[in-house]
Amino acid sequence: MDIITLTTDFGDSEGFTGAMKGKILSTLKKYNKDAKIIDITHNIKPFNIYHCAYVLLEFVPFFPEAVHIAVVDPTVGSKRRSIVIETNKGFLVGPDNGIFSYVTDILKIKKIYLIDEKKYTPSNTFHGRDIYAVVGAELISGVFEGIEINDFVKFDNSIKKVIHIDRFGNIITNVKENEINFNYGDIITIKFITKTGIKKIKCKFVKSYFEEKEGFLCLINSEGFLEIAKFMDNAAKYLEVDYLDRVEII
Repeated sequence: MDIITLTTDFGDSEGFTGAMKGKILSTLKKYNKDAKIIDITHNIKPFNIYHCAYVLLEFVPFFPEAVHIAVVDPTVGSKRRSIVIETNKGFLVGPDNGIFSYVTDILKIKKIYLIDEKKYTPSNTFHGRDIYAVVGAELISGVFEGIEINDFVKFDNSIKKVIHIDRFGNIITNVKENEINFNYGDIITIKFITKTGIKKIKCKFVKSYFEEKEGFLCLINSEGFLEIAKFMDNAAKYLEVDYLDRVEII
């Protein structure tokens, strides 16, 4: 492997990503190794582990074997664990707070390792630089040593909710394709329980966006989740729907 990807909520205006890249390169140099560092995005919504989890699902499966470092870590410095997940597509590195929930559903997990944080003498607030960047470079260099464990944090999928809103305002839920019991062309009712009240809509179940140009539509998106949209419009803004709002299919 010679690829390291970075996915964070650091934004583009700070030096945080630069610090991580510097630490990666310094560690690689120590072991006489080199790697391509690819920025996936640093515009994950701040503190939003669900957004991060969904973005990882969107891109990791399409890479060759690589080290994927993800840092959306609102509880940095707490007792939450730091982990490495070895898969058939390489390694996932980051905090054990649920961000690897979706992508690990479609990858083959080989091993899970607990990172010994004390080994890296980290600051209290920047584990992305002090731990995950170093671990990513160690994995490329073949020198990482972790403690093998058999579990990691995954989101509870029993409560149906909004897990992502894309830049077009499409509303992605955690309802999976194998959980639906209606057919293409059916009109279904969806209820959102939001901070501003209950919103109930009717929408047509279609295969692609252009099939319903009036009103709301729903479909199974490219990641296998039920998505609610308006053709060339912002459904989330129209309905005032946000992350983690409850969803009921009637």
